Amino acid sequence: MLFNPHDLGPVQALDRPVTGRTLRQLQAEAAKAEGFGKPLTAALMQALARVLPDATRVFAAIENWPGDLASDGVIFRLNAGLHALALDGCEPGVLRALYEDGAMPCSAALDAALAETLDVHAGALLGWLSHPTQTNEVARVAGLVAALIEVGRGDGLPCEVLELGASAGLNLNAAHYAVRLGGLAACAPASAVTLAPEWRGTPLAPGPLRIASARGVDLHPLDVTCADDRRSLAAYVWPGETARAERLAAAINIAAAHPPAVDSGLASAWLLQRFAEPQPPGVRRVVFHSMVLQYADAAERTAIDYAFALAGARAEPDRPLARVSIEWRADRGAVELRIAQWDGAAHRGESRIAAHCHPYGEWIDWRGLA
Repeated sequence: MLFNPHDLGPVQALDRPVTGRTLRQLQAEAAKAEGFGKPLTAALMQALARVLPDATRVFAAIENWPGDLASDGVIFRLNAGLHALALDGCEPGVLRALYEDGAMPCSAALDAALAETLDVHAGALLGWLSHPTQTNEVARVAGLVAALIEVGRGDGLPCEVLELGASAGLNLNAAHYAVRLGGLAACAPASAVTLAPEWRGTPLAPGPLRIASARGVDLHPLDVTCADDRRSLAAYVWPGETARAERLAAAINIAAAHPPAVDSGLASAWLLQRFAEPQPPGVRRVVFHSMVLQYADAAERTAIDYAFALAGARAEPDRPLARVSIEWRADRGAVELRIAQWDGAAHRGESRIAAHCHPYGEWIDWRGLA
């Protein structure tokens, strides 16, 4: 019998002590999901914590993971594998009801379905664990658009946007989305994709916005014309998030009509190449990245910072540079929208918090740069 997950109340506690890094991470993800009002995801994490220790192949792969489970998004990968199996009809049907219909079966039925799936499809799930996450959440574009309006209010310069970790490049089509930032509308109001995060904090003052060009890079870019890549993007959606899945499908359709330019390569090396290209006078170069740095090692993060330092030293008032980031704070307690600017004059690259955000763009708590 199906019931509404919002009627669950607190997620059922484990009937065993929480030991081992896998179970600790699942509990942390469950608590995070509860905090963000995602009871379906929280319940799934708790169910996995109950049954995963008995799925020896998958459990061992996660428990013995060579890196950090949170930074590497290992639980995200497992969720994607389970969702993909549900989309393909390769499990008893309970998971499809969970992911696609947003309906939660009783805990016993969910535990049984997960146990069977983890056993029968262990090979497929291990394959998902071996690949990095590819969420490409376009709702975060609202934060980028707000930042572009903020930095351009004084001079109105058009922007050349460069994105690190662009995945399938859906964020590069920001100009083709309808963006509502509190009482301010921007970009393409008639678009099939509407980004309207709950606006908190200070109202965003209006200003000019023009995106002259957009280009991105990813280590393993996805191609929206490829059915397997579209399936991969869909699989990374959490259970029951139908609005998010519909927004993703609409963004993919827009990308088919307006193919984004995404290169394959290492972000730091690509950034140096882009910075070496002449920057036209009267154009602001803006580099954007969202939920990317957690997947980069210390050497790569240092190399990215070095590229900015070199480019920032060459910035001029009519050839300014900006860095817009939406990333977890170091303690993973909050997502910060930060803006740094270089212009060879007043702006020398100081990184400032312009907002706090929901990790998937559902709300923005704006403070701006004033």
